[in-house]
Amino acid sequence: MRIGLIGSGNMARALAVGWARPVTCSAAQLEEAEALASLVGGVAAATNSDVAAASDVVVLCHKPKQLDEVATEIANGCSVVISILAGVTVAQLRAAYPDSRVYRIMPNLAVEIGQATIGIVDDDAGDAAVFADVIALLEELGDVFAIGEEHFAVLTGISGVGPAYLALVAQTQVDAAVAEGMNVAIAKQLVGSTLKGSSALLVARSNDSEQICREVATPGGVTEKGLAALAGPLRDGFTAAMNAVLGRSK
Repeated sequence: MRIGLIGSGNMARALAVGWARPVTCSAAQLEEAEALASLVGGVAAATNSDVAAASDVVVLCHKPKQLDEVATEIANGCSVVISILAGVTVAQLRAAYPDSRVYRIMPNLAVEIGQATIGIVDDDAGDAAVFADVIALLEELGDVFAIGEEHFAVLTGISGVGPAYLALVAQTQVDAAVAEGMNVAIAKQLVGSTLKGSSALLVARSNDSEQICREVATPGGVTEKGLAALAGPLRDGFTAAMNAVLGRSK
């Protein structure tokens, strides 16, 4: 399946690297498309219509406000369109691309290493075979979850922003360790290793986070004290973060 990318920003780059195959891409600045194309052995197209002509599926990675502008250029040449445009609904996509099969997804940056969490609107656009092909293409990048569009903003608040939140947690732990005199390089290695192992344990335990907390937190021990210090601020912070994401998404 030939893949085209409209836009060559961070997520487009991550998608291309994750698929590990040549892509045809475009960007507002040709230099950006050329940089992405050289990274994966692809082709930088001079126009968006050139991307559509060279692709079996076109992934929209441009700014959401450019929906109609880009559709005017490429709609006639696209049989399958996948959109990562935040806040752009399936109905809006269908209006912009009336002759195409359109799919709305929300990936996260871990597509780059094939370990992403990807949401897709639970809607086969009337073609189960094409939907299955799209799912198979996305599964090359990680885990795919079909959900109702009404939950897409919440999905964004969990997995879409998740890598940045965990990176912030990691950086905060590193800073705390450095403040106590630890070398920054060692602190980064320790935190990264801990997050990797903890994530694997969580998956192995069927995502039973409460049980893991109980097992690690010996009554009266250091983990219990640490959790007590974190519980209120952390819960309040993540609730506030979700509300902020939902407000922006809506």
